[in-house]
Amino acid sequence: MPEASSGAGGELAAGGASEAGDAPIAGSASGTDDESIGWSASASTCVEHPTPQRKNGTVVSLLLRPVLEGNPFVFGQLNPLASGDSLIPLNFRFYISEVELLRHDGTTTAVDLVTETGDLEPYGVHLFNAEEDESSSMRVLAPAGEYEGLRFALGIKLACNKLAATALGDPLSDASQMTWPHTGGFLYLRYEGRSAEADGAGAGGSAGAGGAAGDSSAGLEILPAVHMGGNLVKELVPHVTVSGSLLVPQSGTLGYGLRVVMDEIFKGATSDIDVSDTSIGFRSTPEAVAGERLRRDLPELHVFELEPPVMSP
Repeated sequence: MPEASSGAGGELAAGGASEAGDAPIAGSASGTDDESIGWSASASTCVEHPTPQRKNGTVVSLLLRPVLEGNPFVFGQLNPLASGDSLIPLNFRFYISEVELLRHDGTTTAVDLVTETGDLEPYGVHLFNAEEDESSSMRVLAPAGEYEGLRFALGIKLACNKLAATALGDPLSDASQMTWPHTGGFLYLRYEGRSAEADGAGAGGSAGAGGAAGDSSAGLEILPAVHMGGNLVKELVPHVTVSGSLLVPQSGTLGYGLRVVMDEIFKGATSDIDVSDTSIGFRSTPEAVAGERLRRDLPELHVFELEPPVMSP
């Protein structure tokens, strides 16, 4: 896989970004669950082994499934488009952190991201990498109850974003391919792909910095690259709310599908939002501009969709 593109810029112009979706998640855990430990002191620091939010609960697995035009978006393969052309994803990865479940009374419950063995995910962060099947399963340890959805940060908090990847372990190391070398900081979402015409000829440019604009498919503009990041001095990680019935039982293993709608990602990345306040020098590269448009437009998009559960004893 290619190294992180050098064209994207991590540090936005001070005070220039829209505040839409920028506010940190309010730590409004309900406090009604006896097993809840509550928000830890590490919330404002970058700690590899964070304090758990609770003592125990039920593991809920969320299977991240990228889709495009309603069909599975398969990494490294030709994905047919409505236009008759195809799209080959060459790099697609993103961070998720600060997961909360939404209660019907408007309160939220913070939950821990855990591994398959039940250990806390390092830094409280999950890295989805389309090249690694195991990263498609994101697990949280949640208290039993009925919820009306979930909310999470699509990226990492400022305390971690400010640190050098060389000083951090996985999934925040250089191996993540999520660093921006010219400005410091991390990418929150990275996409690169290549279009192929129906006759097999290349189209739309290849992935990476400075690639040409991609094809359109049924009115959707397909881009060769989208690099979304934040800021080294201000908390600009976007937050996503996903609505849907989510029932967590007292025991057993529960799994939900969580679709990642690429159509919405391209829609946000090609929106007409003015980001000229941050497009200075290397920050004006097409993939960085697309990423900043996506970051600002995320609260209005439906990038993630919750699917019905599958439960096993």
